Amino acid sequence: MTEFRDNEMGETQPFAKAQPPVENEISEPINMEPPPRLTYYEIIYGILFDPVKTMQRIAQNPPLGATLIIVTLLSLAGLLADLYTSAHAAPAHIGLTTGLPLRQAMMLSEALRAAAPVLAVIGVIFYFVKWFFYSALLHLLAELYGGRGEAKTVFVIYGLASLPGVFLIPLKVLAALAVPAAATGIDTVGGFIVLIWGIVLLAIGLKEAHNFTTGKALLVIFTPVVAVIVLGLVSLAGLMSALASFMPHTW
Repeated sequence: MTEFRDNEMGETQPFAKAQPPVENEISEPINMEPPPRLTYYEIIYGILFDPVKTMQRIAQNPPLGATLIIVTLLSLAGLLADLYTSAHAAPAHIGLTTGLPLRQAMMLSEALRAAAPVLAVIGVIFYFVKWFFYSALLHLLAELYGGRGEAKTVFVIYGLASLPGVFLIPLKVLAALAVPAAATGIDTVGGFIVLIWGIVLLAIGLKEAHNFTTGKALLVIFTPVVAVIVLGLVSLAGLMSALASFMPHTW
């Protein structure tokens, strides 16, 4: 019994060998680089026919240079198409709609042909000014509504949202040459469809750029429109009130 106790007390329990500190496995570095830029074909085709995925990639790496080139070419083509149709369909179109004599209509067509380069330059400058200021306004409103995007991204998205207008160019030319009497109606219907299409693209783009819901994106888009309508109604009401104050009481 004593030997057992001596043996029991004499044997020391082996301590667990201290394990060397396990170094944390070094995880592979996360690649934070933006995805490669889209090609021109990917931008145009994607915006028109696969807008959600394309806007997601654009929001990650907005192609500013490519957008400037695409929108510039599109605006120039649209202006040239407008000037062409105005010059070639002006006599019949104006004569049918306003009753302008054929001689005066021909003179107007010649004036439009002569002024085409100047009108093209002015139109492009006006479009770029509008593009810059309106995209800045949309970005400001998006930030006020809690967005977290960048102004450059909104600038690119607003420019690319005008891409459906490419379908109006051949439509205007064909309508003016084939059915000049109905050219205005066809142009109006086509313009309305392109406008709705552009609003949808802009909403998708703002949603991806600012991590928005669709409702907030539409709210950003329509806030300036509602503000202009309200301002116009208030101004009209003020004008009518002012005119009423100057009218005789006997009226």
